[in-house]
Amino acid sequence: MRSLTIFLAISAAACLSGGCGYHLTGTMENPSLIAGKTIAIPMWRSKTFRPHMETMLTKSLVDEFALRTGGLVVKEENADLVLTGTINSYTEGAISFTSADQVREYRATMKVDATLTEKRSQKVLWRGVVSSSQDYPASIDVNAPNTIALQQDSQEGAIKEICRKLAEQIYLKVTENF
Repeated sequence: MRSLTIFLAISAAACLSGGCGYHLTGTMENPSLIAGKTIAIPMWRSKTFRPHMETMLTKSLVDEFALRTGGLVVKEENADLVLTGTINSYTEGAISFTSADQVREYRATMKVDATLTEKRSQKVLWRGVVSSSQDYPASIDVNAPNTIALQQDSQEGAIKEICRKLAEQIYLKVTENF
């Protein structure tokens, strides 16, 4: 009984004194990098050969930041901060097959470099590499009408979801300030 009491007392003291390091982002004690500042998100660049991906990602970033900051996304000439980046790679590959050895599912992956810069001083506040993946179904019946269109729609949906995930990840990275 005495050893149980000692164990509980030591455990409680360790929990109370150590803490876990968890904290809320954007609080007064720990302001985020973008708190109260306007941000511009110009069109990102792409090193891939897939058309319009940079447009989709830029739109997702603008939507994410505008939603979460209450509309503090502005034109570059009016901004305090500028978020720029490049799509470095986009890959896709088969990840599952049917018993007849036809592709059942693909995985698309995008990797980007992002940089948050204070416009006036040109100081880099945050820089990082972020990637995301999304699985999507293959159109198995090659003899069915619209198979190619269905496959392209599935792939396009996967790319849009990847862009949404990347925008969310980037927003969280620039606001967590750990």
